Amino acid sequence: MSDQQSLPPNYFYHQLPNGIEIIGQSMPSLSSITFGLQLDAAVVHEPEDKEGLAHLFEYMLFQGTKQKDARALNEAFETLGARKGASTGLETAQVWAQIVHTRFDRTLDLVHELLLTPTFPRDELEQMRNIILQEIRRRDDEPMSRIFELVRANFYRSTSLGRLMLGTNESVRSLQRKDLQEFWRARYQPNNVLFSIAGKFDWDHVVEKMQALFGNWEGQAAPSAKQEPHPENTVVLEHQEGKQEHIGMMFPFPNYTDPDYYAAMVISEVLGGNMASRLFVEVREKRGLVYGVSASMGGNKHLGAMRIYAGTTPEQGRECLEVIVNELRKLEQDGITTDELERAKVQLKSENVMRSEGSGARMGAIARSWWYERKIRTVQDVKEGIDSVTQEQVLNVLRRFSPLQPLTIAAIGPLTRDELVGDTLPF
Repeated sequence: MSDQQSLPPNYFYHQLPNGIEIIGQSMPSLSSITFGLQLDAAVVHEPEDKEGLAHLFEYMLFQGTKQKDARALNEAFETLGARKGASTGLETAQVWAQIVHTRFDRTLDLVHELLLTPTFPRDELEQMRNIILQEIRRRDDEPMSRIFELVRANFYRSTSLGRLMLGTNESVRSLQRKDLQEFWRARYQPNNVLFSIAGKFDWDHVVEKMQALFGNWEGQAAPSAKQEPHPENTVVLEHQEGKQEHIGMMFPFPNYTDPDYYAAMVISEVLGGNMASRLFVEVREKRGLVYGVSASMGGNKHLGAMRIYAGTTPEQGRECLEVIVNELRKLEQDGITTDELERAKVQLKSENVMRSEGSGARMGAIARSWWYERKIRTVQDVKEGIDSVTQEQVLNVLRRFSPLQPLTIAAIGPLTRDELVGDTLPF
């Protein structure tokens, strides 16, 4: 691809000879820059017996380089007034920084040092391990957190996408420094890197700086294994005595690259995206069955998903589930009203505009669109995509992706399957 092939004004692309891809959105009215390096170095890339490795790696990356220990690294970033961090998802990881545009060069120097010369010091490993063990305890003590792990593990059963993000006590205790080094050598390679930047910058200078710092980096990461889940109708319960019943649900839905993605966004908004949504009104406002209920889009690179959460009491658990299933049935049969369609469009466009005003949001957005489909979705593209959704398109989505078949249901609380489900379900 040539540097500017098919790109709109103020958007840029370049690929270094060693495989690193660079994309950018110029936002000259800002004084800041946010940049990130995204890699296929996440949960699905962990060896099978090393759950939690990618999350521990994220912490350990900042604990020292060949040039600086953890304290010196933090001081170097703070001296520049830089915000920095890392995030690890199921399929990708990202190291990012946000700075005043005049401090781009020195900040990128530090990030280069982090990525290419980490030391994973032994004396810091135990401290970071203990932090993650505390996170695991907090997760295990909070049913609202566990319910999402439980429903995801069953939705993605038999694939790496069902793994625990934090790992288990046993897996994290077993991780060693050599595991971090091997993960770094396997996944942190130039052909595996997407550099995205948004804000006030000179594009030619960005490319020159990236070439100077990363141009001699050599190596090849193996392609990511394709994750192709095949969800089935499933009900899974985790028994826990108490006065709460947490319910999580997932069903396949259009993913980010699907032509019906924007219609799926509209459906998600109507179903459970706000306080005027169907689930909020029917389950909470009219019947008082929950203290929290919502629906949102999720999924992976190859399969999208709709996620639903409801927090209720054991006494109201079955009725709560019945009402949600009935709402899904009505949605599948009737679609949405004209009024719901227009309100959802207004809400989604407003959210999109508000999210697009900062360099951080746009850096993440262009990285996401390039990673998924090797093109950049502009703010205008998203607005036009939302505006173009019709009621017929919504019905088409619901014909392609039934909200009830296949449906994965998970629950944490005191209820048995018969007490929670009874004859509520269509399977």
